[in-house]
Amino acid sequence: MEAGGVQQFRAVFAKSKARFEERNSGGLACKHGFYKGCSVLKLQKASWTNDRMDHVQNKTGIFFSIWIDEKAARKGRANYNIHALKLRQLKDYSITSRDFANDFRDGFATMRDSWPNVRVDYGPLTLMQGWIEIDPKSFEDGILVLLERFKHVSSLIDRLLELRRR
Repeated sequence: MEAGGVQQFRAVFAKSKARFEERNSGGLACKHGFYKGCSVLKLQKASWTNDRMDHVQNKTGIFFSIWIDEKAARKGRANYNIHALKLRQLKDYSITSRDFANDFRDGFATMRDSWPNVRVDYGPLTLMQGWIEIDPKSFEDGILVLLERFKHVSSLIDRLLELRRR
Protein backbone atom coordinates (compact mmCIF):
# COMPACT_ATOMS: atom_id res chain seq x y z
CA MET A 1 0.00 0.00 0.00
CA GLU A 2 1.39 3.35 -0.97
CA ALA A 3 0.13 6.67 0.32
CA GLY A 4 -2.05 8.30 -2.30
CA GLY A 5 -5.56 7.82 -3.56
CA VAL A 6 -8.27 7.45 -0.95
CA GLN A 7 -10.14 4.65 -2.72
CA GLN A 8 -7.39 2.15 -1.95
CA PHE A 9 -8.06 2.55 1.77
CA ARG A 10 -11.64 1.31 1.54
CA ALA A 11 -10.41 -2.30 1.56
CA VAL A 12 -8.13 -1.68 4.54
CA PHE A 13 -11.00 -0.06 6.44
CA ALA A 14 -13.30 -2.99 5.56
CA LYS A 15 -10.73 -5.47 6.91
CA SER A 16 -10.23 -3.38 10.04
CA LYS A 17 -14.00 -3.26 10.57
CA ALA A 18 -14.29 -7.04 10.25
CA ARG A 19 -11.39 -7.64 12.66
CA PHE A 20 -12.84 -5.18 15.18
CA GLU A 21 -16.25 -6.83 15.02
CA GLU A 22 -14.70 -10.27 15.64
CA ARG A 23 -13.80 -8.99 19.10
CA ASN A 24 -16.23 -7.76 21.69
CA SER A 25 -17.25 -4.36 20.38
CA GLY A 26 -18.56 -3.09 23.73
CA GLY A 27 -21.84 -2.02 22.13
CA LEU A 28 -20.05 0.07 19.52
CA ALA A 29 -21.29 -0.13 15.94
CA CYS A 30 -18.51 0.00 13.37
CA LYS A 31 -19.34 1.57 10.01
CA HIS A 32 -17.21 2.16 6.95
CA GLY A 33 -17.76 3.87 3.68
CA PHE A 34 -16.94 6.86 1.55
CA TYR A 35 -18.12 10.35 2.45
CA LYS A 36 -17.24 13.76 0.99
CA GLY A 37 -14.13 12.47 -0.77
CA CYS A 38 -12.88 10.49 2.23
CA SER A 39 -12.57 6.82 3.06
CA VAL A 40 -14.14 6.66 6.52
CA LEU A 41 -14.32 4.22 9.43
CA LYS A 42 -16.59 5.13 12.38
CA LEU A 43 -17.52 3.89 15.82
CA GLN A 44 -20.75 4.92 17.49
CA LYS A 45 -23.46 3.70 19.85
CA ALA A 46 -27.12 3.96 18.88
CA SER A 47 -27.80 5.84 22.13
CA TRP A 48 -25.40 8.59 21.01
CA THR A 49 -27.44 9.71 17.99
CA ASN A 50 -30.93 10.28 16.60
CA ASP A 51 -29.71 9.08 13.18
CA ARG A 52 -30.12 5.68 11.56
CA MET A 53 -27.22 3.41 12.37
CA ASP A 54 -27.04 1.97 8.86
CA HIS A 55 -25.77 5.27 7.40
CA VAL A 56 -22.17 6.49 7.56
CA GLN A 57 -23.18 10.16 7.59
CA ASN A 58 -24.41 11.70 10.84
CA LYS A 59 -26.59 14.75 11.37
CA THR A 60 -26.62 14.44 15.17
CA GLY A 61 -24.69 12.72 17.89
CA ILE A 62 -21.25 11.65 18.96
CA PHE A 63 -18.96 9.41 16.94
CA PHE A 64 -15.31 8.45 16.58
CA SER A 65 -13.96 8.41 13.04
CA ILE A 66 -10.79 7.60 11.18
CA TRP A 67 -10.62 9.05 7.70
CA ILE A 68 -8.30 9.64 4.79
CA ASP A 69 -8.80 12.34 2.21
CA GLU A 70 -6.48 13.13 -0.72
CA LYS A 71 -4.45 15.68 1.27
CA ALA A 72 -3.86 13.25 4.15
CA ALA A 73 -3.03 10.42 1.73
CA ARG A 74 -0.36 12.60 0.06
CA LYS A 75 1.14 13.28 3.51
CA GLY A 76 1.01 9.57 4.39
CA ARG A 77 -1.43 10.18 7.25
CA ALA A 78 -4.80 9.01 8.46
CA ASN A 79 -6.80 11.43 10.59
CA TYR A 80 -9.00 10.56 13.53
CA ASN A 81 -11.38 12.51 15.76
CA ILE A 82 -14.42 12.50 17.97
CA HIS A 83 -17.26 14.69 16.73
CA ALA A 84 -20.23 15.92 18.74
CA LEU A 85 -22.91 17.19 16.35
CA LYS A 86 -26.07 19.04 17.41
CA LEU A 87 -26.04 17.60 20.92
CA ARG A 88 -28.92 19.87 21.98
CA GLN A 89 -31.12 17.87 19.62
CA LEU A 90 -30.32 14.44 21.10
CA LYS A 91 -33.46 12.69 22.31
CA ASP A 92 -33.62 11.89 26.02
CA TYR A 93 -30.80 14.29 26.92
CA SER A 94 -30.41 17.89 27.94
CA ILE A 95 -26.99 18.94 26.66
CA THR A 96 -25.11 22.18 26.20
CA SER A 97 -22.38 21.47 23.65
CA ARG A 98 -19.68 23.66 25.19
CA ASP A 99 -20.24 22.22 28.69
CA PHE A 100 -20.16 18.68 27.31
CA ALA A 101 -16.94 19.41 25.39
CA ASN A 102 -15.28 20.89 28.48
CA ASP A 103 -16.31 17.94 30.66
CA PHE A 104 -15.14 15.50 27.98
CA ARG A 105 -11.75 17.17 27.72
CA ASP A 106 -11.33 17.18 31.50
CA GLY A 107 -12.02 13.42 31.59
CA PHE A 108 -9.94 12.74 28.48
CA ALA A 109 -6.89 14.45 30.01
CA THR A 110 -5.84 11.23 31.78
CA MET A 111 -6.01 9.28 28.49
CA ARG A 112 -4.55 11.90 26.22
CA ASP A 113 -0.95 10.66 26.26
CA SER A 114 -1.95 7.34 24.72
CA TRP A 115 -3.34 9.05 21.60
CA PRO A 116 -0.74 9.98 18.95
CA ASN A 117 -0.55 13.54 17.65
CA VAL A 118 -3.80 14.48 19.38
CA ARG A 119 -5.14 17.98 20.07
CA VAL A 120 -8.19 19.13 22.00
CA ASP A 121 -8.06 22.87 21.27
CA TYR A 122 -11.08 22.90 18.97
CA GLY A 123 -14.62 24.15 19.32
CA PRO A 124 -17.33 21.97 20.86
CA LEU A 125 -18.02 20.05 17.62
CA THR A 126 -14.58 18.39 17.59
CA LEU A 127 -13.86 16.97 21.02
CA MET A 128 -10.40 15.78 20.00
CA GLN A 129 -8.47 15.20 16.78
CA GLY A 130 -5.19 13.63 15.77
CA TRP A 131 -3.46 11.59 13.11
CA ILE A 132 -1.36 8.47 12.59
CA GLU A 133 1.18 7.70 9.91
CA ILE A 134 0.21 5.31 7.14
CA ASP A 135 2.86 2.64 7.45
CA PRO A 136 2.17 -0.04 4.82
CA LYS A 137 3.44 -2.78 7.16
CA SER A 138 1.36 -1.84 10.18
CA PHE A 139 -1.46 0.47 9.09
CA GLU A 140 -4.28 -2.01 9.60
CA ASP A 141 -2.95 -2.85 13.08
CA GLY A 142 -2.62 0.87 13.82
CA ILE A 143 -6.28 1.35 12.97
CA LEU A 144 -7.25 -1.49 15.28
CA VAL A 145 -5.23 0.02 18.11
CA LEU A 146 -7.18 3.28 17.75
CA LEU A 147 -10.52 1.44 17.62
CA GLU A 148 -9.67 -0.58 20.73
CA ARG A 149 -8.38 2.53 22.51
CA PHE A 150 -11.66 4.27 21.78
CA LYS A 151 -13.53 1.64 23.84
CA HIS A 152 -12.07 3.30 26.97
CA VAL A 153 -13.12 6.73 25.76
CA SER A 154 -16.62 5.44 25.00
CA SER A 155 -17.20 4.71 28.69
CA LEU A 156 -16.34 8.37 29.45
CA ILE A 157 -18.89 9.47 26.84
CA ASP A 158 -21.50 7.12 28.34
CA ARG A 159 -20.92 8.59 31.82
CA LEU A 160 -21.14 12.18 30.58
CA LEU A 161 -24.35 11.45 28.66
CA GLU A 162 -25.91 9.68 31.63
CA LEU A 163 -25.36 12.80 33.73
CA ARG A 164 -27.40 14.70 31.15
CA ARG A 165 -30.26 12.23 30.74
CA ARG A 166 -33.73 13.78 31.10
